[in-house]
Amino acid sequence: MVVQKRGFRDVLLRELKEALPPFLFFLVLFHLIGLTKAVTQADDGVTALRATASTAGALIVAKTIVLVEALPIAWLFPGRRILQILWKALLFTAVALLFRFVEELIPQLHRLGNLPAALKAMGSEMSWPLFSVLALWIFAGVMLYCLVVELARAAGREKVRALFLGPGRRFRA
Repeated sequence: MVVQKRGFRDVLLRELKEALPPFLFFLVLFHLIGLTKAVTQADDGVTALRATASTAGALIVAKTIVLVEALPIAWLFPGRRILQILWKALLFTAVALLFRFVEELIPQLHRLGNLPAALKAMGSEMSWPLFSVLALWIFAGVMLYCLVVELARAAGREKVRALFLGPGRRFRA
């Protein structure tokens, strides 16, 4: 029985360690997008609901990225790093945009009560130019994330750590 607890603990720690970098990245990105959306729509500012949605979105997207990384579809271009970066950026952006779309859909669904009416209202009421600009920001952010991850894989964690923190410095992630 002790072996099972230790195995579960090890799996949980590994999952947390893998999900932490994308979670932190998307936490910042989604909060910046929420702030941008609030400012461009002359909203009252950052609400608790918006902050909660951004945090929940970062958790969902981070876990999804960990799952996508484990799938063979994420590794279609193992020999060409730039194609691998672009491919993963497209995959991860699709996941993040799906979350953003659902995030826009939920208030409409709550207000109207059924999916067809919510989709119709969303199609007519949502600012599609703003959604498109935010999608570009998401793609640019995801592209940066994928670039850094591949750089760390190619150069090694210790070398990247030394590049950013200096030789002999340790930062526990």
